Amino acid sequence: ASTPILDGLLDDWGGGDVLNLGTEAAPDGGDYTLLTTADATNLYVGMDRDSSDRYLGDTGVDNDSFFFAVDVDGTPGSGAGIDGYTRMDFGGPMLPDVIYYYTGGGGWYEWSSWNGVDAWDWNGWSDQGTYYGWDETNPDDELAIPLANIGGSANVMVWAWMTREGGDYVEASWPTGHTGGEPNPVFGDGIMIPEPASLALLAIGGLALLRRRR
Repeated sequence: ASTPILDGLLDDWGGGDVLNLGTEAAPDGGDYTLLTTADATNLYVGMDRDSSDRYLGDTGVDNDSFFFAVDVDGTPGSGAGIDGYTRMDFGGPMLPDVIYYYTGGGGWYEWSSWNGVDAWDWNGWSDQGTYYGWDETNPDDELAIPLANIGGSANVMVWAWMTREGGDYVEASWPTGHTGGEPNPVFGDGIMIPEPASLALLAIGGLALLRRRR
């Protein structure tokens, strides 16, 4: 398993246990590339934003806000149809149960859990386990999500999107191609993240289908 150093440099994100979720254009030129990896404690999210000349923070329009949603239970129809900031809708059989909102300055974020019925329960703010790439010499985002908060496994379905801070327009999304403003873009099912051991199987044996571990 891979345990990256959260320092804004992605040179330690290599090998078969790192999954590239795709590249999207950034609003001022350049692009964003989203990576994930995991160890026994955390799911790690890396954002290569070096070419974008943008960074996460709480200055309206000038900064970015990044959102990362997770389907925790793997049950069709169980989860939310809209995120807690009302930027993105979800229309697939699989729906998110937990969302992380990387929208504050100084590495601060908040996160919420779906109550199973009709609302998001907000779990407060934290600045632990984050690096926002505000330094030109360390330009990338690196984020750690405790596995205990997402069901205990790194084998989950995820969605992610980027907006300008304080804005409603989705500038980039993963799965790719779901951008825009009002009405909200609508996601279908997200991207299935295999655990590191499953990635090794993919590389060696061409495993075509990965199923959630129950």
